[in-house]
Amino acid sequence: MSEDTRSPEQIVADLVEKSPICMVTTTAADGSLEARPMTRQDSAFDGRIRFLAPRDGDLVTEVRADSKVNVSVQSSDGFVSVSGRAEVDDSRDTVDQNWNAAAEAWFPDGPETAVGLVVHADSAEYWDSSGSTIAHVASFVRAAVSGDDHTPDMGTSGTVEL
Repeated sequence: MSEDTRSPEQIVADLVEKSPICMVTTTAADGSLEARPMTRQDSAFDGRIRFLAPRDGDLVTEVRADSKVNVSVQSSDGFVSVSGRAEVDDSRDTVDQNWNAAAEAWFPDGPETAVGLVVHADSAEYWDSSGSTIAHVASFVRAAVSGDDHTPDMGTSGTVEL
């Protein structure tokens, strides 16, 4: 088995790009955390994650009041938790560039009811379990049945400043 030579930044990018669905967490007016699933609009992660959001929705109101957000991503290869700042992009061009049949399903009243939302990543914590699923499962089983202090090898993890 070859050693992973990707940088932590590339691992984060690879994990983000593997799942089009993310959970976006914002802070509500009462201080509670609000999370909702959102569909990424990019195919490549370049330190930014883009979404379309309802123009008059709670997400946009919350981001305008407090831009700090968290975006969590899960794929079969691992997890990423991206901390950053979001901005609302009211540009019609942004919505038009990302408009497709899937967007129309979420915004049946048309593109004028949507705005862009761009998350600028500050840091990311990742857990990468890509590679051999069989090896990871075998390590977990060995740790569970051995009765010793063997910690299962579930991949690599780390924190990256972006």
